[in-house]
Amino acid sequence: MDFVFDRSQRLNPLEVYQTGIQLMYEIVQREWDESVRLLVAEQIEGYNVLMMFLNHQDPTAPDQLVVGHCVAALYRALTVMTNGVIFCQLRSHLSIFEKRVGALSIAPVDDDPDGIEVGNMTTVIPKTNMTITDLSAPGLGIDSGTLRDPNNPRFSITYHFLGKNIIPREISMVVLEAMTAAAPFTKNAECKGIEVVSNGGGAAIVIESTHSDRARFTYGWATRSLKMLYQGIIVPRKRWGDVWLEMKYEDVKFGELRMLRITGGRREGSDAVKEGR
Repeated sequence: MDFVFDRSQRLNPLEVYQTGIQLMYEIVQREWDESVRLLVAEQIEGYNVLMMFLNHQDPTAPDQLVVGHCVAALYRALTVMTNGVIFCQLRSHLSIFEKRVGALSIAPVDDDPDGIEVGNMTTVIPKTNMTITDLSAPGLGIDSGTLRDPNNPRFSITYHFLGKNIIPREISMVVLEAMTAAAPFTKNAECKGIEVVSNGGGAAIVIESTHSDRARFTYGWATRSLKMLYQGIIVPRKRWGDVWLEMKYEDVKFGELRMLRITGGRREGSDAVKEGR
């Protein structure tokens, strides 16, 4: 991959993370080796970030841009942005054995407000309603609640915030890291567990399945839980801190997630999580 940044086109960091996590979620619902022609992240209402992958190859060419390439490219791009604090327009070409197969673009929406045309294909960017653009982290208290999936009310997540702050970029990147770890598995495969640490080393996520006669805990449910936690709870409520999550189907727990702060190489909050069970 090569990266070309345009620092004159600056982007809001939270808008980049939100859109990146949205795009990663959309990518990981597909098969790992599935070919990608054009993939555009769902645009979040009020955000000025557009992310898209484009396949340069003829559909009959042997080397194609596939889901696995997109997962690696998106994770690498957001890692480079985070580490260098370079939140601005980015263009990147993806190559296989020095042969260009596709491109990743992260740019302001107003670069192309009406749609993206590729040959005779046009993609009009859908929008979701959310306008939070602030990455600040207010003080946390212990807090609990339940969020139901608007697309499947039988699925819900019950969250327990444990009171320790985590740097927002660490949370954003560890959520992305967990989705990346789930990507090679089909969404209907039973989740054997996910354990990741953020690139900056300040946060960890552990996801485990628990026994339930109602449903199998799959990688699809794991990534859905990550998306709901980040977009439905953490960002809108500014709850940038350690959390224990119970994933339930028809109100019966079949999985759990722990997001923990790491200090000096040691995870904090794991004992509190176990006691909370």
